[in-house]
Amino acid sequence: MDEAGTAGDTSTDGNLLMGGTISQPVRIAFEISKVLVGGEGVSVTERDILVKPFCVLTEFSHSRSETLPRIFVIAPLSGHYSLMLRDFVIGLLRHYRVYVTNWISARHIPPTQGRFGFDENIDYILEMVRFLGPGVNVVALCQAVVPTLAAAAVLSKQRSQQTMRSLILMGGPINPLANPTRVVRLLRMHELKWFEENTLQSVSSSFAGYKRLVYPGSFQLAGLMAYLTRHMWQRGELFYKVSSDDGADTARFPFIKLYTSVMDLPAEFFLENIRACFHQCDIFSGTLRWHGTQVDPTVITETALMTIEGRDDDIAAPGQTRVAHDLCSQIADTARCHLTVEDCGHFSLFHGQTWRMRVLPNIVSFLNNVHACC
Repeated sequence: MDEAGTAGDTSTDGNLLMGGTISQPVRIAFEISKVLVGGEGVSVTERDILVKPFCVLTEFSHSRSETLPRIFVIAPLSGHYSLMLRDFVIGLLRHYRVYVTNWISARHIPPTQGRFGFDENIDYILEMVRFLGPGVNVVALCQAVVPTLAAAAVLSKQRSQQTMRSLILMGGPINPLANPTRVVRLLRMHELKWFEENTLQSVSSSFAGYKRLVYPGSFQLAGLMAYLTRHMWQRGELFYKVSSDDGADTARFPFIKLYTSVMDLPAEFFLENIRACFHQCDIFSGTLRWHGTQVDPTVITETALMTIEGRDDDIAAPGQTRVAHDLCSQIADTARCHLTVEDCGHFSLFHGQTWRMRVLPNIVSFLNNVHACC
């Protein structure tokens, strides 16, 4: 299945080489030029509508999307470029006007632009939701789940007119101890000091981010390759993703290219995310603070909530995301739902046949109900 055509590349210093980070772009264009809508190919426009030092808000639209509901995709700041969600965006474009956080590699961001930690991640989500205006639907994946839930709570507490109409949380560590995976155990194995001393590097003078401290993409890639090797031996999810690629554009964007497209992360965010999400489980334990103010998900009342988990997810296992319903206790039962996808690993939640045929229709159904009731 191939719906995407050729478009420009936003990288400024060459291509990201598969299997390495010799030349790491600022960011990578999605290169989606058309999608199938009602069986007909329609042209897609990719446009930057808000530019921030660490992220660009990118809009994807087509000739039939003017009257469609809007959905804001918050990509995880997890070491992958947002390109990892290309299949996800292609699927959504058949039904929605789509906006995506397009994260910038920290090696290209001068230290004069300041820090970017967990609070700043929430700040960016808040600013972009406000920029998009009332009535936007929001979906967050993986690492983005916790800061997005926090942002929803902040907006609700402020009684903002830009409160999210709906919030869909997919495969994220709201309570990683609900069902600890190998990833969770590895992150909890060491004190934060160990990560400071063993996983951070200073950006070289070859890049705009000279002297900025980062978690380098090369380290992320090493971890990803170890994870891939284990899956190949065990014939896990990634074995089938690599050997029988079921993506939307396998010729130009095979799964392995998406999987190995890695970037540098700001050191402060990398460390604070480990501490807040995996060491202290702050949002689940009620101790998460945003710029010193307690984050309380019980204040969320007007935002519909959907959680989605893969039964075979060995990164954010079943139970870790679903606990959002316990935290958001004041949302009406009629405005919430949970989906556990059988025979589905982490990456199949947003890539390939399982995403297109079993996850996407449930999202569409949920949002149709939300809009019908509002």
